[in-house]
Amino acid sequence: MFVDVHCHLEMLENLDSIIKECVSKGTKKVVSASVDLNSMKKNIELSKKFNEIECCLGLHPSNILLMKEKEISDSIEFLQENLSFAKAIGEIGLDFKHADSEEKKQKQIKFYKKQLEIVEQNNLPVVVHSRFAEKKSLEILSSFNGKVLLHWFDGNKKAFEEGIKKNYFFSVGPAILFNKDYLQKTLLVPPENLMLETDSPVEFAGKKAVPWWVKKVAEKLSEEKKIPLKEIEEKTTKNALNFFNLNS
Repeated sequence: MFVDVHCHLEMLENLDSIIKECVSKGTKKVVSASVDLNSMKKNIELSKKFNEIECCLGLHPSNILLMKEKEISDSIEFLQENLSFAKAIGEIGLDFKHADSEEKKQKQIKFYKKQLEIVEQNNLPVVVHSRFAEKKSLEILSSFNGKVLLHWFDGNKKAFEEGIKKNYFFSVGPAILFNKDYLQKTLLVPPENLMLETDSPVEFAGKKAVPWWVKKVAEKLSEEKKIPLKEIEEKTTKNALNFFNLNS
């Protein structure tokens, strides 16, 4: 079986048929990441409705920029009150693509650190988003003790090596099918640190990703790493089940 460890199912329609197709194509567990209060609420309900769906709760750095302090405070309060539904806190982190001033960067950093405190206090894993801010994200994580998954991480070679040395996990998605530079960097990651994702419904080559695309990602990794597909499947699934404390 395969696991899609990072997508946004609350953004998809016709979920009954999508989950049915996931199962038929071998993707039997899907982890849906949250970005704001509304998505946290929706993901909790999806995790209750579908045995195949698990959820992460958290505030995305780009969404934080759109929120006032009271809204952020209320969202974090909701998160803390509903931790029993969370398999991890995520996705949280930094996104300097959208933080075009020092004030905005500091706002993201403040609530990245705040959510990491919640992670540590509750001994949960964390799913980290770090677009255009890989160095700073890792710097902040250096004082963090816990399980880390770097989602769609696209730092330089040194940053990848630092994450591997720290025994962080990296979730790799359909971008490796279209971006040779990103593919080459992900090949640095040993199977023991790999997981599979789609970030569905993000579009690749004009098509919205769906969770069962993780098999395409696994096939590409198998081809490029010259490792049997079955080994990629088994190791990435084992990593996901252990990281999120899931039942197979």
